[in-house]
Amino acid sequence: MVTYNIEILEESELSADLDGRIRLLLMICFPDWSEIFRATRTWHSTVPLFSVIAYNGGVVVGHIAVVVRTITTTWNFRYNVASIQGVCVDPNFRNSGIAHEMLQMVLDESARRGFQFAILYCKEHLVSFYCSQGWRLADESVVMWNQRDLPIAMRSNCPMYYELSDVKLPEGPLDVHSPSW
Repeated sequence: MVTYNIEILEESELSADLDGRIRLLLMICFPDWSEIFRATRTWHSTVPLFSVIAYNGGVVVGHIAVVVRTITTTWNFRYNVASIQGVCVDPNFRNSGIAHEMLQMVLDESARRGFQFAILYCKEHLVSFYCSQGWRLADESVVMWNQRDLPIAMRSNCPMYYELSDVKLPEGPLDVHSPSW
């Protein structure tokens, strides 16, 4: 039986040592991004609001970061959302329930903080896993923006969302961007 502990940490609570241990796990789980993770845990210059981390002893075996993003709809509705990134579990600990438990903690904490939606991008082969956890594929196009005029080329093609409240995700195309614009 696999034993592990999971905790939620604010970004300010992560020590340099723990940050390094998380980056090592990210390099294992996302080898195409190893160069980025040697220097930082962040994608597209987005610092996490909080992270959920799973440990087996002192070893980091699971990680999810939550970044604040904004979605804007065709009708100019704007919602700050919990943008999920860096979801990973050490290959030796997969199929143990860690990812499910970490995702539930992320969703519960995001709802507690007042977010109405969570979003993520995943590889096609992971869609069924996320659907089994209550996530839904976005029906319309979703474009991620780094700056107002620079869309981010996403390596994955499956934007998904999770409704954290009674508010339904607006219909139509969604732009995902920094909350500052």
